[in-house]
Amino acid sequence: MTLRSASCALSIPLLCVTLAGCGDAVATTDTLGASTSSSSTTGEQPTTEVAPTTSTTTGETTTGGMTGTSDTSDTTTTSTSTSTSTSTTADTDTGVSATSTSTTDATSTTTTDASTTSTTDATSTTTGGVEVPETCLTADFPVKQPLCGAGGPACATLRDEVVSANKMFRNDMPAIALDGDCEPVVLYSEAVNGFHGFYAERVGPDTWTATPTPMVVATGSLASAPDDDTVFAMVDNGAFGTSLWRRFDGQWTQESSLVGMNHVRAAQLVHGSAGALHVGHVDSDFAVQYEVFDGAWAKQQMIADSEIHVRIALDAGDAARLTAWATSDATWKLHYFAPPGVAEVVTPLGSNVIERQHHDLALAGPEATPWVLLARKQADQVHHDIVLAHRTGPATWATETLAGEDSPADQTCGAPPAQAGLACEFDYRTYYPLALVAAEDEVRALYLAIRHQGTMLSQCEQNPPFCYWNEVAEERSSELRVAWPGSQPEEHQVAAVDVFTDRATARLDTAGQIHLTFYDDSNGLGFDPWVRYLMIGGA
Repeated sequence: MTLRSASCALSIPLLCVTLAGCGDAVATTDTLGASTSSSSTTGEQPTTEVAPTTSTTTGETTTGGMTGTSDTSDTTTTSTSTSTSTSTTADTDTGVSATSTSTTDATSTTTTDASTTSTTDATSTTTGGVEVPETCLTADFPVKQPLCGAGGPACATLRDEVVSANKMFRNDMPAIALDGDCEPVVLYSEAVNGFHGFYAERVGPDTWTATPTPMVVATGSLASAPDDDTVFAMVDNGAFGTSLWRRFDGQWTQESSLVGMNHVRAAQLVHGSAGALHVGHVDSDFAVQYEVFDGAWAKQQMIADSEIHVRIALDAGDAARLTAWATSDATWKLHYFAPPGVAEVVTPLGSNVIERQHHDLALAGPEATPWVLLARKQADQVHHDIVLAHRTGPATWATETLAGEDSPADQTCGAPPAQAGLACEFDYRTYYPLALVAAEDEVRALYLAIRHQGTMLSQCEQNPPFCYWNEVAEERSSELRVAWPGSQPEEHQVAAVDVFTDRATARLDTAGQIHLTFYDDSNGLGFDPWVRYLMIGGA
C-alpha cells in the first residue's frame, strides 16, 4: 500500500476567527491531505539520508496545487486521464505528453529534439529557434528588455517541457530559480510514502536531469546567487521543521534552520544583492514572520491570523516588501508590509472564506512600486475577479479588474431541477492568478482562464424529496493569458494553452522572458499531477 503523505505542519487548518465560517479552514485546498493511493513510487526514488516524515493528519489538503476542480479555457480540447498536452504556438521547443513515463532510476529526462546553437551577439544565444541571454547575473537586473504584450512583441510559448512525467500526489507548487546562464532549476516533491524532494536542472532542449535531495522536502523555495554559481533552498519537512540548504558544485550542505515551528512554501526565499537571504513565511500559529540570514538569523513578526502564502520581494537596496492574506474585521484582507513599518490593507477579499489564496508580488519602477496580483470574491460569493493592485501612497492602493467570471455568455446549471431525467448543458469559465513579474518599468500579470463545457442530468431522491444535477460529461480547455496595467480583457494575449493548475512560480530572465513552473493536473481529478515548465516571451 502506498500512502499520500500528510503532516501536522502542513495539515493544520488556519485560525478560526469570529466569522460565519472558519477562515481558510473552510475552503483552503493548499496543504497535504492523507489518503491511500495507487500511485507508483518508481521512477525518482530518493536516497536521502534523512528519514521521510509520514503522518495521517488531515486538514489543509493540497491536490497537487490544484483547487480540486480543474477547468479549461478558450481553446477546446477534450480532457481525460490520458489526455495529451501540446503547445500550439510557433517557436516552441516541443510539445509534451501528460502521459509520458519516466525510467525507474533516480534521473528523469525527456526526449531531446534536434536543435542548433549559434551565437547572435555578445549577450545572447539562439537555441532551438529561441533567443536566450547568456547571463543572469546580479548586475543584469533589473530587466531592461521589453516584455511581451502591451504594444511590445506578441506573447508566445517559447518552451513547453516536462520536468518530471511521474504522476504523483504533491503539495502546493514547485519552486524555480535561474542560474548564472539563465537556465532554470526546479525544486519539487512527491508526497507518497513520505515526503521526497527532487532537484531538476535543464541541461538542453526538452532535457532535464532530476536528482533526489538529501533533505526531506514537503514544500520548498529556491533562490539563486548566480555570481557565485550557488543555489539556496529553504525547505519544509512536513513536520514544522524548516531548514536552509546551499547547493554548490553539485553538492548540498545545510547552512542553518529556522528556530521554532514554521511553514515554508515556494516563492518565500530571496537572495539579496548584499549576500543575505530573506525569508517571508508563517510560523505554526500562522503569524507572518520576516527573517534575514547573514550568518545568523534576525526575525520580525508582521501580523497574526494569516494564511500560509506569504510573498516577498526586495528593492534595489535589499529592503523587503511582503504581502499576505490575514483575517481581520470579520473578513479576509490582503496585507502589505514594509518592515519595520505597520501593515497596510491592499484590499479586502470580500468574504470570510478564502478559496484562491495564491497571489503574487512584484516591485517596478525607480521607486520600487509594489504591484500585487490576486483573486477577489465577487458580491455573489461564488465567482472571482482577477485583480491587479499597486500602491499609490502611504496606505493607499489602486485596484483594477483584469478579468471577471460569470460573463453574460456563461451557461450554468444553477437552479435545482424540477424532476428527474432532465439534461442541462453548461459552458463557463473560471480564472486563477498565476504569476506577476516586473522589468525595470513594466509589469506583466499571468492568469489562467479555464473553460468548462459539458452535460448534467437531473436525479431525484424520495426521502426527503429533492432533485439535483449530476455531471455526466465534461470537456475542459484553457488559456494562459498575459495582461498588463490598464489593459482590457480583449487585449490580453494567449501565451499558452492546455495548462491545468491554479498556481505557479515564475522568474524573469534578462531578455524579458518569463520562466514558469507548476504542477499540471491534466486529468482534472485533483490528484497526481506532473511537473511542467514553460518559457513565455516575445514571438
